[in-house]
Amino acid sequence: MPALRSLLAIAIALGLGSCTHNDFTPNVITLSPSGTATDPAKVSHVSPFTLTAVEDGYTSQFTADTTAGSCWVVQSPVTTGGAWTVVPQGSTCGDGETDKIKVQDEKGNSAVTYVH
Repeated sequence: MPALRSLLAIAIALGLGSCTHNDFTPNVITLSPSGTATDPAKVSHVSPFTLTAVEDGYTSQFTADTTAGSCWVVQSPVTTGGAWTVVPQGSTCGDGETDKIKVQDEKGNSAVTYVH
C-alpha cells in the first residue's frame, strides 16, 4: 500500500507540474513610456505623463524615482502598485534634457526608462 501511495503522489505531482504556468519571464519589469539613453521616450515637456510598470507574476508594490536629470519629478506617493504621475519641473525641461527614471520592485529587481 505505501508503494501505491508513493506512485500516486508522483503521478499527481507530474500532472500538476504539466499545468503550471511557465511562459512568463519573471523579474522583467516593463515600463511605459519606455526609452533608452540613446533613444529616450518623447514626452511633452509642459504636461505631466503617466509612468506605468508591469512585471509578470508580481503583485506587490513598486517604487519610482528620478535618478538622473532635474526636469521630471515622480509625484507622491512614489510607492504604488505600478502607476505614477510624472510632472515637469524647472526651466531645463524645454532645453532637450533627458532624465533617467528608475522603477524597482520589493524583491530588488529594477528597470529604467529615459524620457526627453
